[in-house]
Amino acid sequence: MTNIRAFSIFTLRLRHERHVVHARQRAREIAALLGFEHQEQIRLATAASELARNAFRYAVNGTVEFLVQDANPQLFMISVTDSGPGIPNLSEILDGRYVSRTGLGKGIIGTKRLMDHFQISSSAEGTRVEAGKLLPQMVPLVNADGIRKITTDLATRNATDPFDEVERQNQELLKTLAELREKQDQLAELNRELEDTNRGVVALYAELDQNADDLRRVSELKTSFLSNLSHEFRTPLNSITSLCQLLKSRSDGDLSAEQEKQVVYIQRSATELTELVNDLLDLAKVEAGKIDVKPKHFEVQDVFGALRGMLKPLLTGNSLELIFDADPELPPLYTDEGKLSQILRNLISNALKFTRRGHVRLSAHLEGAGFIVFRVSDTGIGIAP
Repeated sequence: MTNIRAFSIFTLRLRHERHVVHARQRAREIAALLGFEHQEQIRLATAASELARNAFRYAVNGTVEFLVQDANPQLFMISVTDSGPGIPNLSEILDGRYVSRTGLGKGIIGTKRLMDHFQISSSAEGTRVEAGKLLPQMVPLVNADGIRKITTDLATRNATDPFDEVERQNQELLKTLAELREKQDQLAELNRELEDTNRGVVALYAELDQNADDLRRVSELKTSFLSNLSHEFRTPLNSITSLCQLLKSRSDGDLSAEQEKQVVYIQRSATELTELVNDLLDLAKVEAGKIDVKPKHFEVQDVFGALRGMLKPLLTGNSLELIFDADPELPPLYTDEGKLSQILRNLISNALKFTRRGHVRLSAHLEGAGFIVFRVSDTGIGIAP
């Protein structure tokens, strides 16, 4: 207050008990003239009444002053001073730890909760309390002319009879209690709605858990189906491959050129189906978390050589070129050679399937910090957007 200008509106000396009621009345009237809504008027009147009552009951030469602090934003200030012995238990009162049979301190704590600004100082020479409430945002700034209008208006008003003020206070209290009861009913209704919502959420979680269990069982059944299917297919495919090899060896008689060609087609188809079955079995192992990784050191050129020999039969009769391009200075890899070969073979086989002419290229280059990047590209039909 010492460094900020303030407009004084009204000052009241607490000489009689009726002056406490008068302080309440003036606080409410000034708050109304400053544009505070009804509930805020009641809060400010209650705060002024409590502070004035404390000063009158526990001290002497009490004074209540109402001001508007010319700050940004502006504050409606209630300043109460006295020349009493001070408050010896002030820190305990402000912390809420002080217990008094006479009610000392309750008005201070209550006022502090109601206000936007609260400051208190107390010594053996007396006590000073400043309590402030921010002016409503929709209200224009209060200047000296506005203060003069408010003081003029107050001068034309007579002090209300204390009994009338007490009656009005009781009416305000009853209205406040009714509003509190209504809010309690609304809160109870909201609690019931929250309980219903919680029950719904619990039921939803239970349903989600059930769906998760169902999905887990479906995944297990799918894995089991793929595994069993792979094993069931592998036996007849191995038999077909063996019979083709037996026919090609001519142990049971010679074959014509056309017969040998058909046997080769059958053997190639059986080999492709076997690879497909192996892929299904590996997929089942991956989903079941039972895949075995067997890393070892090997050269990329060795993998490319094996792929070249493995995929060469697929190029027979096609105007298609399979190109292997690898940096000559690639370091050895340490990973599962079989799994890497399988991944590359699947990508190349897919490229060969959808490329009629041109080439399919497999490249390997060293990039970044120790990464070997494999790329499979083709001149085929591509993938639709």
